[in-house]
Order: sequence, then C-alpha cells, then structure tokens
Amino acid sequence: MLPNDRSTSTQSFSARAWRGQLAPLRDATRPRALAWWISGAYALIATLWIAYSDNVLQASVTDPGRLAQLSLYKGVGFVVVTSVLLLLMLRRSFGALEDSYSALAAHEAGVVRFSRLYDALSQINQAIVRTTERGELFRKVCAALVERGGFRAAWIGWPDPETRHLVPTAVVGDDDGALRRMEALIVPPTVGQAPSNEAPSLAEPFVCNNVVDRLAKVPWREVAAQSGLRSSVVLPVRVAGQVRGTLHVYAEEAGYFQDKEMALLEEAALDLSFALDNVECEEVRQRAEVALRSSELRYRATLDNMLEGAQILGFDWRYLYLNDAAARNNRRPNEELLGRSMLDAWPGMAQAPVFSHIERGMVERSHFHVECEFVFVFPDGTKGWFDLRGQPVPEGIFLHSIDVTERHEAEASLRELNDRLETTVAARTKELQSALVRAEAADHLKSAFLATMSHELRTPLNSIIGFTGILLQGLAGSLNAEQSKQLDMVKGSARHLLDLINDVLDLSKIEAGQLQVRADSFELLPSIERVVATVKPLADARRLTLTAQLDPVLGTIVSDQRRVEQVLPNLLSNAIKFTDRGGVTLSADLRTASSMASSTGGQRVLCVRVEDTGIGIKLEDQDVLFQPFSQVESGLAIQREGTGLGLAICRRLVVLLGGEISVDSVLASGSTFTVMLPLERGANV
Repeated sequence: MLPNDRSTSTQSFSARAWRGQLAPLRDATRPRALAWWISGAYALIATLWIAYSDNVLQASVTDPGRLAQLSLYKGVGFVVVTSVLLLLMLRRSFGALEDSYSALAAHEAGVVRFSRLYDALSQINQAIVRTTERGELFRKVCAALVERGGFRAAWIGWPDPETRHLVPTAVVGDDDGALRRMEALIVPPTVGQAPSNEAPSLAEPFVCNNVVDRLAKVPWREVAAQSGLRSSVVLPVRVAGQVRGTLHVYAEEAGYFQDKEMALLEEAALDLSFALDNVECEEVRQRAEVALRSSELRYRATLDNMLEGAQILGFDWRYLYLNDAAARNNRRPNEELLGRSMLDAWPGMAQAPVFSHIERGMVERSHFHVECEFVFVFPDGTKGWFDLRGQPVPEGIFLHSIDVTERHEAEASLRELNDRLETTVAARTKELQSALVRAEAADHLKSAFLATMSHELRTPLNSIIGFTGILLQGLAGSLNAEQSKQLDMVKGSARHLLDLINDVLDLSKIEAGQLQVRADSFELLPSIERVVATVKPLADARRLTLTAQLDPVLGTIVSDQRRVEQVLPNLLSNAIKFTDRGGVTLSADLRTASSMASSTGGQRVLCVRVEDTGIGIKLEDQDVLFQPFSQVESGLAIQREGTGLGLAICRRLVVLLGGEISVDSVLASGSTFTVMLPLERGANV
C-alpha cells in the first residue's frame, strides 16, 4: 500500500467514525416531538375531565355534602395524576437531556481520542516517509504513539541476532522505569511467542483490556498496577510477510483498546511493516553498494600494485586505465596515454602482429594469450618481449602484460654461452680422450714390462735363495756361527724381496688384464685346512692361537683354487702380523647371498671370516685400507714390515672371483675381515 492509499483509507475510516458518534444525538431529538403529542393529549383529557366530571357527579349524587366531598377527591386525584404524569414526563425529558449531554461528552472525548490517534498515525506516516534507519524509525513510531496518540507508553521488541530473544529496541513513556522493571520479570520471548501465558503466538494481535484482573498470575502484574498501566496490546511487526518483531502499546484506562482503536493501531503496525520492507530493501541496496565500492577499491588497489602491466582499452581503442607497471612496460608515463587512442599513441601498431590478437579479442569478446616481440620502436629506441593476455570486460578489453625482455636476453646469452661451452667441452673432451689413451697405453706398457720382466727379476733371487740354502746345509763346506747368521739374513731378505716382486707382478697383471682366473671344482674343507696348517707356524712363532671353525658340510666350490688359497693366507698372515696378544680365528660356512650386491636372489655363497684380537683400525682409515701401497697412519709401518699391497691384491682377486670383501674393526679391540664367494662360476675368466 502506497502512502497516499493509506491517507485515503484513513479519511474514509474517519468519516465512518464521525457518523457512528453522531448516532446518539439523532436518537436524542426524538423525545421533543413526542412531548408535543403528550402535551396535546393532556390538554384534551384535562378539558374533558373538567367539563364532564362535575356533570357526572351531580347526576350521580344528590347529597350536597357528599357531592362536595367527591368533588374534593376528584380534584385531589386529578392533581395526583397530573403530578405523576408531569413527573414521568420531566424524568423522561431530563433523562433524555442527561443522555444527550453524556453522548455529547463521549462524542467529544472520542473526537479528541481519535484526533490524537489520527495525528499519531499521520506522524508515523511522516516518519516512514522521511526515515531510512530502522532504529530511528522505531523511536519515532513509539514517540508518535505516546506524544501524539496519548498512550501511556510504547516500545518495539526486535530479536537479538545471537539469542533470537525479543529485546526492547525503542522505548518511549517509561519515565518511572516501569517497563524496565517489567522486562526484568518477563522471560524473554522469541519470535512467534507472546510475553503472556494467554498469548501463545504473535501471529495475531494480543489485547489485554484489564491487566490487573485478567493477568492476575503474571509476575509483572503488580508493577503494571502501581504504574497505572491498565490495558495493553501487542501487535506483530512483519518483514517480507514474516513476523520479525512486536509493537507494545500501554494505556492508563481499562478497556481502552476497542475495535476502532485496534483498527488504527493495526493500520499503524501495517504501515510500520511496509516501511520495514522498504528499509530492509534500502539496507540490502546500501550493503550491495558498499560491497561493490569495496570490491572496486580492492580491484583498483590490486591492479595498481600488480607487478605486471594492467591496461583497459575502450571500444574506441582509447586508454581508460593503466597501472604503474604498464608505464614501465610502455617506456613512457601513463599521462601520455590516458584518453588517447592506442593507434595514435603507437604509430604502426595496426600492422604489428600483436594488434590482430587484441582486435580479435575485442571484436569476438574472447580471451587470448600470446608471447611476441613488438616490431615498433619504443620512445627510448628499444624493443621488448612481452607475455600478453587479453580478457574482454564491459568497458572494452583488459590487457595483462609481463615484460620478459630480460628473460629472452638472458636466454639468448645462455644459448650463446652454451654454444661456447659445448665447443670448449668438445675440445677438452678430445684432449682428455687423447690423454686417457696415452695414459692407458703407458699403464699397459708398464704392466706389460713388469709382467715380461718377471722371469728376469725372479731368476736372480731364486738363485740367491737356492745357493744360500746349499751353503746353510753345509754342502759346500762347514760354516761357523757368524757365517750361518749372515747367510740366514741374506736368505730372509731375498725371500722378502721375492714376495714383494711377486705382489707387484700380481697387481700389475691384474691391472693389465693378464691375470686369468679358472673355474674348477675343488673341496673347500681340505683346501682351507691346508691354508691354516701353512700359516700356523707364523702364529706359533708369535705365541698366538690360531683357531679354525669350519662347517663340516662345506662341500665343493667352482672357482680358482690357487687364487682362493692366495687370498686366505694373505688375510691370516696379515691378522697374525698385527696381533700381539690373543689369537686369530678363521670361520667358514655356507649362506644365502642376500647381502651380496652382485648376487641374485637365493644364491648360495661361501662366507669366510678372519677375526683377530689385534690393534684394530680407526673408522676413517678403513676407506684406504684396500688401496695399493697404503697403510694406516698409526706408526704401524715402522713397527710391522709390509708393502701395503696384500689387502689390495686380496680385494682385486675376490672381485675377479665374483665375490666381495669387507672389514669391521674397532680400534684397540681387533678386526674382522669377511670374504664372500659364490659357489658356482662360469668358464675361465
């Protein structure tokens, strides 16, 4: 309902109310016409009574005394009847007059009351038209009802956002704090529940025209009675057709809220609901505008602070927006471009390949992404590479550009550097390959020389050892003690030198690839026992125990027996040499080679462990232990003789046999060397 519709309705309702108030006055004018009829009838009856009553008495009574007495009674009776009739007529007349005065007073009171109500309704309508804020509107509505409508108090309850309880939002007329005291005694209702045991729902108005008598059991009755609140009404306030709040109005008169007053109050509540619909629509619109402005500000701030260039072109190709990064990409300030056409600002732009992509995106309203080099020259005389993306927008087209010139220049420099590097690497590789060929040739020549010279080196030493043995046996004559001592020293030195030459020649053969490994089947148990028996005199000489723990089911192995029996004595003699107290233990058994890196799953291997109680090896020295001519740096080279080739040869031989060798040692506690060899090998290597 529009405001003028409400005004028309108010005027029609006012006319009907006036006609209703004037009805008692029309009823009050009827006794005046009746009085004329009564007066005429009385005059006629009196005249007839006076004229004929005496004649009737004279004709009926002949005694003068009796006649006089009856005449007296007739006069008294006439006076009594006349007095009674006059009394009745006066009472009726004065009663009608009193009723007329009462009706007039009631009419005047009604006129005043309805005038105030209409004035309040008019003020409410004015507040609805002029006020857009809900809280201010509530306060003006309550003020109009109290100050203009003459009500004792009025307040509007609205749901709390968290508890959904109705709480007073606007209160007017609570000068003595009665409403606050009543509120403290009322359990806060929720939307759809009235603050009274007799009003289960706020979907309809709730009227109580006698608070003191009707609501005798409610806790706030005494407060209402003391404050002069005799009647109340609760009206639902709707928003979009749903009850959202309540309008509470209080009067000091019992029975105040009748149909006419309720009609006006319901119209006020209806007008308030209509206004709230408009207020909510306005709030929604304002929130949308605020959100839109906030979004625009965020969008603008985001574009302004982007590291990439952001530009907006209109449909006429004029620049509408450029951020700071766009100025850097364009190599010119934005003030030179804003409002200008792209084609005017960049001569030759229409012929540039990139313009065709921009034009297609503008016309077809489609996205595009292209990486290109601008063919025109910037004002500073440079060219640039850009990653360009286009997005149609309502204003025209949005261009997002990333300057990738440095990246392309870096890529070009990198390609040039790679080309130079490839050329340099190719030249250096060729040089290194030539050097490698020369080194390999020299190494093979050295190894071939040593292998070839093995006979020439060993023959003299064997002769020295042989002839020294003949002399020590006394075959060439008897020797004294000093001569025997000197010859023993010569024989020992010659054997040491022969062992050294044999180690060097073996290592040279291995490195030269001239050492062949056979694959023959032989019994492990007798072979290992023979090795232990050979080395036992060395342990006895150093007063060490030599223990062999051999699995009786070792069986056979397909490998090179000579090389196996070369590795084991080397490990045993090395353990004996570096053990001063305790002993050396050799253990051998068969295992599944799950720990061998070079083995296949389920393969059976021979595991030989040589454990001593010697001086041990530091962890950092274990990595160089198997290198040729290497000994740990602990003074052992001075205390123990050796070339540092034994373990190196052992590792190479074990690898040639398809096995592995490892060491586990703790300094000052001893060492354990483990050799694992496969039980099956192929043809001769």
